[in-house]
Amino acid sequence: MPPAPLSLLSPVEGPPDPGGGDCLACGRCCHHAPSTVSLLEEDEARLDEATLRRLTILQDRPPHMRFLRNDGAKCAALGTPEAGPFACAIYAVRPTGCRTVEVGSPCCLEARALGHLGTSVEFVRADVRDGRDGRDGA
Repeated sequence: MPPAPLSLLSPVEGPPDPGGGDCLACGRCCHHAPSTVSLLEEDEARLDEATLRRLTILQDRPPHMRFLRNDGAKCAALGTPEAGPFACAIYAVRPTGCRTVEVGSPCCLEARALGHLGTSVEFVRADVRDGRDGRDGA
């Protein structure tokens, strides 16, 4: 029997708002498999103990890495009643791995096309990586 799909979210068509204006309506980059988003020491330091207990898991075997909890479809920090289903409960203190996914990057575009985070490891838009900002046509 084939594994169940990672996400029941449909793909999002079209390019994202370069300023991130539609991230809260998309959230596809936050739908991924368990043990995808690891926390660095500085990430753990930004989170209080209650949040670490509620939203992360610590591997019980070496190297004892800590990951954001995931039910097999989406990040446990995703979705807050006040801000909507794709708002991050820890956005201001989110892990480095989450901070690296840039709007419009190959990783973002792949997640939008698949309906969940894919395998791309290109987190920065080409125009930014190449020293252009994408606004002046350079």
